[in-house]
Amino acid sequence: MYDYRGLQDVIFIVLYCVAAFFAVLAAVYLLWRRGNAFADDVWSSRVLRRWTAALMAAIVASHVWWYVIGIYWLADDWLVRTITVIMLDHVTLVPLVMALLLAMLQDRRRPLWPWLVAQSPVVVLAVVGIICRDWYLGYELAHLCQLTVVVAFVVYYIVALRQYGRWLLDNYADLERKEVWQSMMFVLALLVVYELYTTNAGEMAKEYLSQVITLVIIAFLVWRVETLQELETENNENEIIYR
Repeated sequence: MYDYRGLQDVIFIVLYCVAAFFAVLAAVYLLWRRGNAFADDVWSSRVLRRWTAALMAAIVASHVWWYVIGIYWLADDWLVRTITVIMLDHVTLVPLVMALLLAMLQDRRRPLWPWLVAQSPVVVLAVVGIICRDWYLGYELAHLCQLTVVVAFVVYYIVALRQYGRWLLDNYADLERKEVWQSMMFVLALLVVYELYTTNAGEMAKEYLSQVITLVIIAFLVWRVETLQELETENNENEIIYR
């Protein structure tokens, strides 16, 4: 929703609202329903459900601020409006995606704070770009900085995923409902959506596609959370068990 073409397209606005509505439903479902609709024998992680619900809430918030800021605030200042909403997406959606991906790896806790700290340059560049009204600093350089962080995280996550896979093989004979290689599909989808949101410059075909991909991501994450068995360590017996 970079310019006003999306606001004038009724079908797009309907799709935009549908994506936000399903994100709300997903958040409520993950927070308030402990059992799941996909696999009755799977007990999913409460921590993972909460992180995923937080991401769903952030998706809703993103839809709200893109629309509200574009209509009711900074409507006549395209540069400041665009930098502001993209920065908000950067500092909410990206860290939450990282958090839930790390929560899927249950062999050990991996810190999120380094990736939160890595968002600092993005915020600084965006603020400086707004103050100086510099598109290159506030958008292009900030976007490049964020893309670097995302690529670094993907490399880190691939290594962590391999470690997790070896840990599963060492501790479990039955890997059903425990593997998380499907999360890499989400990483790839994330990169696609990220590029669409930050480079479409108002192209309606990409605006439509970004909302369709958002719906796919919502469905995928709900399925992934619901079908991933929570693993636990039983200290008394010094062995790993699962519910």
